[in-house]
Amino acid sequence: MKRKIAFVVQRYGVEVNGGAEYLCRILAEQLTRTNTYEVDVLTSCALEYVTWANWYPAETTDINGVRVHRFTVAHERQEGDWPNLVERKIKKWSRPEEWQGLGRLRMWGRALVGKSVRRYSQIWAQNQGPYTPDLITYLKRNHKQYDALIFITYLYFPTVAGLNVAPKKSIFIPTAHDEIPIYLPVFREVFQKPKAILFLTAAEKRFVHQLFRNEAIYNDILGIGIESNQATAGVSVAQLLGTDSPYLIYIGRIDLAKGCDDLFNYFIRYKENKPGPLKLVLVGQTFMPLPEHPDIIPVGFVEEAVKVSLLKSAKLLIIPSLQESLSMVTLESFAYGIPVIANRGSEVIKDHIELSQAGLLYADYAGFEQAVDQLLVQDSSEMGRKGKLYVDQNYTWDKVLARFAKAVDYVATR
Repeated sequence: MKRKIAFVVQRYGVEVNGGAEYLCRILAEQLTRTNTYEVDVLTSCALEYVTWANWYPAETTDINGVRVHRFTVAHERQEGDWPNLVERKIKKWSRPEEWQGLGRLRMWGRALVGKSVRRYSQIWAQNQGPYTPDLITYLKRNHKQYDALIFITYLYFPTVAGLNVAPKKSIFIPTAHDEIPIYLPVFREVFQKPKAILFLTAAEKRFVHQLFRNEAIYNDILGIGIESNQATAGVSVAQLLGTDSPYLIYIGRIDLAKGCDDLFNYFIRYKENKPGPLKLVLVGQTFMPLPEHPDIIPVGFVEEAVKVSLLKSAKLLIIPSLQESLSMVTLESFAYGIPVIANRGSEVIKDHIELSQAGLLYADYAGFEQAVDQLLVQDSSEMGRKGKLYVDQNYTWDKVLARFAKAVDYVATR
């Protein structure tokens, strides 16, 4: 008998550009193919997270064999200082260790009562979005038909509100990392609610357990399956880029939060110090101003075959972000034998590189320059071989699906 499960995620679709959203989609598709699960996805009508504007129709549709229920975003993300005001209120009323004198006693009393914290936490979650009250209503009316509910990503309203509905049949995949919002008091409760938690990496597990002391909750390291995609773009990389020069590649959301400002500054400085044909290719949606530089080539959000072709022809992949819970593109790069250089400050990427020996780490511009020089000059075939081996040993679908099935059995036979 098939298990019926539902994924709850903030956005979903082949057009959606986001790591957690992509993770949800490929996991849902893999589970559907096994013919062991009946899979639903509950999500918003939004395509992008900046405004959460409704883009898809509110309907039930089929995407690659997965049944997707879309719910309207009731209001878009609010502009102005209101979100910051709410965050300041929550922090003020929930961190008594920072209060002094009589004010400390007064605020301590407020924190114990908790009304202000709960009220502003709810407002914050709704504003953070996507605010989909109809999705929560659907969960309340229909959760009994599902053997398990799987919530992906801790940060957004569908997870914060949805975990309240049926926590004893809920599996939480938080995709957590060290960033400001995770310290808000609303998440102290969120991370204690689910019946099971599935982490993507050991580094994520260490961070969450240290912050929330929730080791008693059933947990496992799920990981993700990485497959080599043999599809090709149909045209040469030189035609795609308009040049046959060697290049470094960045793949992902082009955003300040991903460390792209440092990446641009470092690359431009590198080219000033060492003029030559080397380019930097950017693959992904842009959420920040791009520097006008002849050696920086943005190609936007591209289909998978084009992305793979560009990655396989790159000299190396660069990951400047400090905030990663898995970094699938790092693992994909390893799978194709392409070495990675990454910011040493990301515990997740640091673990990947140190365990695989398939890349180099940097902490500042000097380290960045040294890593780029080393990989441009030396034969990187041994790094490529080690990267492929690391993926084969740790990130295959048979291992991932077995861990997932164990968690579903745990919450379904409680």
